[in-house]
Amino acid sequence: MDNGPWYSKQESSPLKLSRNASITSPRRMDNSELKLIREYNSQVSIPEHQILSFDHLLDEINFGKFQYWIYGIMALMSISEGAQITIFTLMVPILKNEWHISDSLNSLQASFVFVGYLVGSMLSGQLADRVGRKKPFLISSFFTCLLSLGTIACQEIYSLLTVRALLGILVGLFAPCGVTMISEITPGHLRGRYMGLITLTFAIGQLFGLFVAEYTLISLDEGNWRLLTFWCCLPGFLAWFISLFWLRESPRFALLSGQKDLAYNIIEEMIKSNKSSIQFTDDMKIKLSNWTHAMNRIAKNQNNASIMSLFENNRFFLTILIWFNWFILSFVYYGIVLLLPDILSHIEQTQTGRDKIIQLVISCISDILGAVAAAFFIEIKGFGRKNSLIIFFTIQALTALMAFYDIEHHFIYWATASKFFLSMTFIFSFQYTAEVYPTKIRTTGIGMANGIGRLGGVIMPWICMYMNSQQLRSPFVLFSVLSVITSFSNCFLPFETLGKELE
Repeated sequence: MDNGPWYSKQESSPLKLSRNASITSPRRMDNSELKLIREYNSQVSIPEHQILSFDHLLDEINFGKFQYWIYGIMALMSISEGAQITIFTLMVPILKNEWHISDSLNSLQASFVFVGYLVGSMLSGQLADRVGRKKPFLISSFFTCLLSLGTIACQEIYSLLTVRALLGILVGLFAPCGVTMISEITPGHLRGRYMGLITLTFAIGQLFGLFVAEYTLISLDEGNWRLLTFWCCLPGFLAWFISLFWLRESPRFALLSGQKDLAYNIIEEMIKSNKSSIQFTDDMKIKLSNWTHAMNRIAKNQNNASIMSLFENNRFFLTILIWFNWFILSFVYYGIVLLLPDILSHIEQTQTGRDKIIQLVISCISDILGAVAAAFFIEIKGFGRKNSLIIFFTIQALTALMAFYDIEHHFIYWATASKFFLSMTFIFSFQYTAEVYPTKIRTTGIGMANGIGRLGGVIMPWICMYMNSQQLRSPFVLFSVLSVITSFSNCFLPFETLGKELE
């Protein structure tokens, strides 16, 4: 009986589609797997036992030092992004007093940021799905850090508006690249949980911004916002510096874009860094090359890196639902983030500035707890990605409604609960979007979903700040209605991605 290496066992067994499943496995396979099988059988002349999928190889190499470094880089950039959101929201009342800015200009400032993010997200997909994930990330993250520091030099609102718009473009460039990168280097059986945990670093960034604000601001409407900005830029610079030495191209992208030697070198480095017992032999390279050929042959003339490709092959309805989901998520989440300091300054007038910052800190901690909870639910059968979106959007709608109807003293508790459930739905949405599109258009899919989501952020300030000026807390009624509609729309997502192998 042959006792050779693990991969040689494929010679006498069906093609492995995931860690625990094969074509003949009794496990019920999702539609994408069945479609892949049919396409392999009808289009590819290579015997199935001569094919080694990248996901199978990644599962065997497992998670280790190689991934830790890249996750660390993305975590630091996410912390920096979260801190910048804190700066932005805290600067709204401060600049209103310091520069005597009207509500309409503050709304315009928020819109500029999200318009920039939309533009950056659209560019990100086109760049990353053509030239790779690494270069766009390195360049955009560096200039993001520089421009963040550049806001310190702004002396009036119009120069700040310009810098904010450019910052939005750059963040829109690097964020989808980062999400795509970690989704493509994480083993399938860990992808949902680990990507869920990395998302909580955005909330940690917001918390970091509030921690710095405690020592740089006098109150929620007065203080040294320039010093606050300086300290909050440091995690981004650290991430960029580390990425110069440890960031690698996505080996999956390198394989599917014809850069086989680069991909093999990265895989060998991954095996060595993770101290895996796998021997990456020439035979395995041939089988992996066969998989690459098969996947590219299937995708030929179908999955070009363009926006229109998101609507091809029965993806039209799917893409529309994903975009709507992201649009409402951004509208509601950033609406709460933007309004929270202003509402607290009106309903808690007897509290000190420090007390109000502590309340914002508690609100940010709820985001972290939400991310941890999402990482738990996302891999549970019956919850997964799709069902979790439906369930937790509904619960969030109830908490938003209570934030309006309950007494003012309880507002912060209900608003914090809303953020808790929204942070969970953000993770479910990120994960679903990252898994539902093929490799060649994955960054385009994530970038466009993110960008369309930011359109919600563009119109949000004009609607929410006006409603809030007419009746305090009234935007939360709108948030509740929109969340119920989104929960219902998610029922029509065509399939669950829990356990789905990336295409």
